[in-house]
Amino acid sequence: MPIQAAVFLITLSGLMFEIGLTRIFSATIWYHFAFVAISVALLGWGLGGFALHALRSRVRPSFDKAGVLTLLYAASIPLSLWSIVRFPFSPDKLAFYFLASCVPFLLAGASLSMVFALRREQAGTLYFADLLGASLGAVGVTFLLSWLGAEQAVLAVSLAPTAAAALLSSRVRMAAIGLAAALLAVVVVQERSGAFSIKSAPTKGMYRHMAAHPGSRIALTGWNAYSRIDAVTGYPDSLARLYIDSDAWTGLHRWDGDVKSVEHFRTWFRARPFSFTPQPKTLVIGPGGGSDVLVALGSGSPRVTAVEMNPLMLRFVRSFGAEAGGLYDHPQVETILSEGRNYLSRTDRTFDVIFLGFVDSWAAVASGGLSLSENYLYTTEAFRAYYDHLTPDGVLAIMRWRDDIPRLVSNAVALLGAQEAGKHIAVLMEKRGTDEDPPQMIFMLRRRPFTPEESAAMMAWTDATPVIVPGHVAEGAYGDLLSGRKTMEQYVDEAPVRAGPVFDDRPFFFARQKPWGLPRPMMIAFVQVLLPLVAICAALLFWGRPAHAPAATYRASLLYFACLGVGFIVVELALLQSMTLLLGHPIFTLSILLFTLLAAGGLGSSLSTRFRVPTVCAVIAGAGIVYALVLPRLVPALLPLPLWGRIVIAIVMVAPLGFAMGMPFPSGLRRVGGGLPDPPFYWGLNGVMSVVGSIGTMLVAVTLGFQVAMILGSLCYVCAALAGRKLLAAESAPALESPAA
Repeated sequence: MPIQAAVFLITLSGLMFEIGLTRIFSATIWYHFAFVAISVALLGWGLGGFALHALRSRVRPSFDKAGVLTLLYAASIPLSLWSIVRFPFSPDKLAFYFLASCVPFLLAGASLSMVFALRREQAGTLYFADLLGASLGAVGVTFLLSWLGAEQAVLAVSLAPTAAAALLSSRVRMAAIGLAAALLAVVVVQERSGAFSIKSAPTKGMYRHMAAHPGSRIALTGWNAYSRIDAVTGYPDSLARLYIDSDAWTGLHRWDGDVKSVEHFRTWFRARPFSFTPQPKTLVIGPGGGSDVLVALGSGSPRVTAVEMNPLMLRFVRSFGAEAGGLYDHPQVETILSEGRNYLSRTDRTFDVIFLGFVDSWAAVASGGLSLSENYLYTTEAFRAYYDHLTPDGVLAIMRWRDDIPRLVSNAVALLGAQEAGKHIAVLMEKRGTDEDPPQMIFMLRRRPFTPEESAAMMAWTDATPVIVPGHVAEGAYGDLLSGRKTMEQYVDEAPVRAGPVFDDRPFFFARQKPWGLPRPMMIAFVQVLLPLVAICAALLFWGRPAHAPAATYRASLLYFACLGVGFIVVELALLQSMTLLLGHPIFTLSILLFTLLAAGGLGSSLSTRFRVPTVCAVIAGAGIVYALVLPRLVPALLPLPLWGRIVIAIVMVAPLGFAMGMPFPSGLRRVGGGLPDPPFYWGLNGVMSVVGSIGTMLVAVTLGFQVAMILGSLCYVCAALAGRKLLAAESAPALESPAA
């Protein structure tokens, strides 16, 4: 039990540290790079096992050594955090960030693989403790981030491995107690000292804006598993700006609560969509600081429904109380905490205006931290939901930048057809704008065609430049598409960026760069991760085989653990992505579904001795393919259910697959050793291939969709089933029956 408890604490802290890093990276670097935290964690776990295997002739496994490694892991967490926040990010420091983050996971991986080597015959129960710790970490980190903030949460996480070290070895117990006391003191004084706090991120908008306004200051900071929000006061144009992950921001205006005092807002450019309907019933999705709510009230809306997904945003706006007019508690404002698509799927109400004003956070969400800001609000299926909830005269209005026009037009064409869409959409650009504050764009999709009078009125707007106005103008490629002179395929092929419609299976609205949709910095980061991986895999294959290991069995073992490493992470990420749409919030995906998946996997690992490896792998492959084909049709049908119902269904769907996915790895570890390399070697191979799988999932999802990714992940289990048959055939050999040293 002490050994299992130690494994539990190591993986508990490891997953919490990993998710804490995604939040810190998203706030200090850019949300694109949050995937580095996931890749670093997976790679570190694997490298720890490989390092132990490489040093097997010099380092004989023992629980005392495992305790020392675990203690070093605990000490390395605050050192890693200090290194990350100490040096403001620039692209040339990415390798440093990678290395500083990787060291703790490497030490943790070495400790865990050593424990598995010492207790190979108990691999099932140890893997149960491993996955149970990770599952509870997924739940605990959501509360810890909200309670302490990312920096203090990471520091608090380092206390768990000190306890694990004491459980593994009595010789390091006093050192573990001393380190725990020191770490606890650091956690307590961190809030005042700020030694481990993010001080500046020069590439982020918040710090650039504050530098340009010397009187500004951060009045309030909050964290959750979805974002960090800073309320910055001292700007002349607003009561405060609320920054999401230090970059995307929304304005909070000073208001006395009297609707008459905001009637001048109807002259704003963003108020133009409200001019088509007197006293419009309005739905604002992603209201943020409330500017669009005030515009709607000032434009005559008798009641505004504001649907906000981030509870921190609502809390921050309410914290300004009467200074902000009690906006989200105003009698004419109905505030709903939900995701926009999910809310619409559960209501039969219709609206004269559905308004989305710059609804994206540029934050890495919790669907694995591998986000390119995937957003289900800008897919063709979302457009269908908006269209169906408009009154006969209603209009969908989306405010974004010029670069977003091609895909918004494509979505409308995918929804209505090219020539019909040309009658229903209008796009106008704001005439003013600077490099720092570029002109804004309004995209409008009307339930009925725009009338000639409405088109003429839009052409007369003095503050707007028409891009698409039915019967008057349609710039360049838009005119060719909407008139039918060019097909959608031609329009997409000739566009300088990825301009095709976006669907729920590939919800990467912002992945515009041709050919793969990934921004150049992220492609460079991928290469920086993949090149060392190729070298590591080559070293594993070249030096890993013992002199007397049967060649066929050795190759089968390599294929088996490599396929498990890739398959597990691919199926996991693709499955959780589908569940994010079902539950409507990435925090639910993290705290409920990741917990369910890993906990069920832990239970499966504890019972893995009762099932044959090839059969289990085949079941996983079959279930994964069925899920890939069924979920895209099933999830939209389930969206109207209440939240508790969707949670229950999601758990019921995720748990059986997680149960089966927890079995193959410990079953394989029990069958290695003797004539084959010991468990640390396969632990390393599995971890390294998990990184390949995580990066591959993102590449496949952006280009081909999550459905294809999940099918490919399932096929990995087919390969594992075939390789597992060879391992079973070799199991009767005496050399493979001897326990690991």
